[in-house]
Amino acid sequence: MHERVEDKVRVGRERRLAGVVGVGLAVSLVLSGGTAPAGASDGADNRRASADALTAYGYRGDVYGVKLVTDSVEALNLKDAHAQQLCTRAAGKVVEQQSAVSVPDNPLIRVSASTSRTETYVDGATHGVRGTSTIGDISIGGTVGSLTTPRLVIKGLRSTAHAFATPQGYGHDESFTFASISLELLENTLVQQLPPELQELLAPLDQVSDTVFTGTQQTAQQVFEVLSDVTKPIVIPGLGSIALGYENGRANSHNAQSQASALRIEVTAGERRQLVELGTARVRMGGPAPVGVFRSGGTAMDYQALEGALEFGNVQHKALPCQGSRGRTQTYRVPHASQLVPVPVLLDGVTYQVNGEQLRGKKVAKGWSRTAIRSVSVPTAQLVITDVSSRAAMRQKSGKRVRSKVSTSIGSITVGGQPVEVPAPGGVVELPNGAGEIQRQLVDTGYRGSQIIGLRIKLYSDAVVIDLARTAGRIYPH
Repeated sequence: MHERVEDKVRVGRERRLAGVVGVGLAVSLVLSGGTAPAGASDGADNRRASADALTAYGYRGDVYGVKLVTDSVEALNLKDAHAQQLCTRAAGKVVEQQSAVSVPDNPLIRVSASTSRTETYVDGATHGVRGTSTIGDISIGGTVGSLTTPRLVIKGLRSTAHAFATPQGYGHDESFTFASISLELLENTLVQQLPPELQELLAPLDQVSDTVFTGTQQTAQQVFEVLSDVTKPIVIPGLGSIALGYENGRANSHNAQSQASALRIEVTAGERRQLVELGTARVRMGGPAPVGVFRSGGTAMDYQALEGALEFGNVQHKALPCQGSRGRTQTYRVPHASQLVPVPVLLDGVTYQVNGEQLRGKKVAKGWSRTAIRSVSVPTAQLVITDVSSRAAMRQKSGKRVRSKVSTSIGSITVGGQPVEVPAPGGVVELPNGAGEIQRQLVDTGYRGSQIIGLRIKLYSDAVVIDLARTAGRIYPH
């Protein structure tokens, strides 16, 4: 049975679909010839690292329990138990965040007791970074007012992502599991009339009544196997759909990255349609990093409403690898993104570019990041802005202050089809009829580098602030 599961995992990876990770089964894939160290995937109780010891690697981790996403835009204030390890060269760094209860702005979605953790470590000759998300209790659906839907309950959902380096090379492993799962269908539901994929998902579970199905940790392997085998989300009539998130990673001679997102549940019942990502962990490491680590990258839009009560952003945010890109420009594109409430904002043609390198002999780290948006539209204000971009360059000699250079570019601004003056860098222009203002090139510069916002839009009557093309270019020694 063990060999059959491993075969399915390998086939699943070849299909670029997450494989099955059963209880106690650690799946490793090492492209550069290494193998998963025995103590590296279980917490390494015999770890011999001294706290915050500097290494020759750069590490980064990002773990959260719950995230809401709509059309590539995250609801930032609803990103629950977010443990983020910014780029560092230090081993022994631990970031942990907990949340007693999460209410993702939808009474049909209830999440409690979420813990997220990232950790960098050295264990003998092995260096690594691990991210773990544990969610105690997830309940989706049920009865809210006059609305009754099927109810899905998952307890003890755990996702783990792990990237490491051994003398044999870089490697990674990922896993999912849960303590228990139950699905309560609507009364008078005939199982034989459910979608075939849903029937297959229910098959490993115990049927405790005509409409209630439950399973324990021993069925986790089979449930994730069903989710990995289907090519589209499994529909739960009256509630929405459920799908495996993703489980993948890669390793080469310069770096390793690992990511695991347990479940993606789309809730279509009620007045709102929301996609909920549950249990996500992403980690990466690479080297060499002889001078420091880059904390550099961009996001197309940050959006605040109601004086910061609502925050949205991270339009598929992209960052420069901690150790750099060996002088090669990496380009990422997002064709379209939008934020529809409370004031719609439409983005088209988002491009992120990053470049960085470290020169050991000269003890120099240098690089740049750029964020560009082809078109921004705010329909309610009849505002259209084209070709917004910002760029942040950085250079550091070891032990010295980071030298920064920033720039912005704006194509055109129109309101109601009429042109509006493009402000000079640092300048502000008022929108017609006192609707708001646009400020260009807001810069925050310090010892470690700079951050720049290409444009800031303020809409007075809607109490909305929209930052466009935010780019950071910073270098840290550890």
